[in-house]
Amino acid sequence: MFEIKYSDLAGRIGILHTNHGKIETPSFVPVIHPVKQSIPAKKIKEIGFDVVITNAYITMKRLEEKARENGIHKIIKYDSSIMTDSGGYQVLEYGEVDVKPPAMAKFEMDIMTDFAIPLDKPTGFGLSKKIAKEYVDHTLRVCKTTIKNKKNNGQIWIGPIQGSEHPELVKRSTNELIKMGYKMLALGSPVEFMESYEYKLLAEMIIAAKKNIPTSIPLHLFGAGHPLTIPLAVALGCDTFDSASYMLYAKHDRVITEDGTRRLAELEYFPFDCEVSSRYKPKELLAMKKDERIDQIALFNLYSIKAEVDRVKQAIREGRLWEYTMKKARAHPKLFETIDVILNNTKFLQDGTPKFKEKAIFLFGPEDQYRPEIQRYQDYVKKFRTKKKIVVITKDPTIKPVFSSFDYKKLRRKFKDADLVQFCNYNPFLGIIPIEISDVFPASHYVMSRKEFEPEKFPKFLEVWSEFFNKNKFDTVYLPKDDLFLQYFKKLIPKGIKKKQIIE
Repeated sequence: MFEIKYSDLAGRIGILHTNHGKIETPSFVPVIHPVKQSIPAKKIKEIGFDVVITNAYITMKRLEEKARENGIHKIIKYDSSIMTDSGGYQVLEYGEVDVKPPAMAKFEMDIMTDFAIPLDKPTGFGLSKKIAKEYVDHTLRVCKTTIKNKKNNGQIWIGPIQGSEHPELVKRSTNELIKMGYKMLALGSPVEFMESYEYKLLAEMIIAAKKNIPTSIPLHLFGAGHPLTIPLAVALGCDTFDSASYMLYAKHDRVITEDGTRRLAELEYFPFDCEVSSRYKPKELLAMKKDERIDQIALFNLYSIKAEVDRVKQAIREGRLWEYTMKKARAHPKLFETIDVILNNTKFLQDGTPKFKEKAIFLFGPEDQYRPEIQRYQDYVKKFRTKKKIVVITKDPTIKPVFSSFDYKKLRRKFKDADLVQFCNYNPFLGIIPIEISDVFPASHYVMSRKEFEPEKFPKFLEVWSEFFNKNKFDTVYLPKDDLFLQYFKKLIPKGIKKKQIIE
C-alpha cells in the first residue's frame, strides 16, 4: 500500500496506492464541500492535487440515495483518490451528530471512498485527562467495531489517533489502532492547536504518535495544511495533511504565503507567480465582486500550498529538510518554539536520515550540533580508540578530507615520529575529528561560516571532548596557541596529561 522512495529526518517521499491511482507523499489534501464547492474538483486536480477530502456526514444528510447509487467520485466529479471525513469535525464543533458509527461506516463503504475514517470522538484541545481518556476509549471502541466489519474492497481505513495534549493517551491510542490492524493512521484535533498558535504542543503530539508507528504505516494530520506548518509536520513524520484553509482564508480576503497569511488589501505585489498572480494585481482582485474574488484568492492559496509541498519534497530529495525546517521555524515566534521539540528528539530522527548524502550539509548555529548526521558522527567519535600517547588537535582546515591538505602534511613534519602521533582536527559542531575517520560523512561534507563560535553554547562538543580523553590514554596533548574556542575546553583535559602548544 505504501512504499518509501526517499527519506530525511522523519519525512518521506513515498507512494500511496489506492483504488483510484497513486499518490505521491508528502501530499496536501484539499477539503471539498460535497454540495457548495465553488472551485471544481477537476480544477483542483489540474493544479496538482491527486487526492481530496470531502465530508461523508454532509453527503449522507444531503445526498444519501444519490451517493449510494453513484459513488462519491461522481458526486464531487473527481476521478482520483478521495478521503472522507466521517463527521468527526461536526462532533468536535457541535458535540454530536445524528448518526451512529456503524451506519456511517456502512455509508462510507457503499460510496466507495478510497480512504475511509470511522466516526470518532475528537478530544480537541483543553480537555482534562479524565475526559480526554473517555473520548479516546469511545473512539477505540468504534474503531475496533469498524475494522472488524469492513469489506475487503481495496478501501484504506484510517485509524484516528486521539488524546490531544496528553502524550500518554496519544501513545495508547496509536498502539491500540496498530494492534487492530489499521494500515494508515491520522492524528486528530490539531485545528484548535493551530488556532491558538500552540505549534509546540502540535509538534509534541506528532512526536508522541510517530514514535510508536512502524515506518510502513503512513500518518495523516487532520486540519493542518498551512505552508508555515507543512515543513514541521513532514519533518516529524506526517505524510498527508488536509485543510480547508485555502477557502476559509479566501472568504476573509486573506492570502496564504510561504511565511504566513496577509490581507489582500495589504499587498502591493503577489509573492510568487501563478495563473492568478500573472493575470491580476492585488488591487484588481479587490475590485472584483465578492464571490469571484473569493474563488480567485482560493485558487492562489491552493497554488501557494502546492508550491510549499514541492519545496519540502525537494528538500527531502536533496537531504536538506533540516536546514529548510529550521529556516521556516523562524517565520513566526510561536513556531520558533518547535525547535526545542526537534532538538529533544534528534535520536528518533536519525532513523530516517540517510547515513550519507550527495550534498554537503550546511551548519549555521548551535542548534545544528544536534542534527542527526552530526550526532551520528559524534557517537562514532565517542567509540574511537587509539593506543597512541600523543594527540594533536587543530582547527579543521578548508581542504577536505584533512589528510589530503597541505596543512596536515606540514603539521606531520613537525613531529619526528609522526606515525606515533594521533592527529585530530575539530569543529564546534562535530567535535573532535580523528584523522583516520576524517573522510567519514559528514566530517568532509559540510559548509560552515568562519565566524567565531561561543564554546559554552556547544554542550555536544563537551560530551565528545570528555569521552575522547576519558577513553584514550594520552600523556601529551598539543593545542594551537591562540585558539580561543579550544582554550575553553583545555581546562577540562584530565589531570596528568601534559599540555603543549603547537610550534608554528
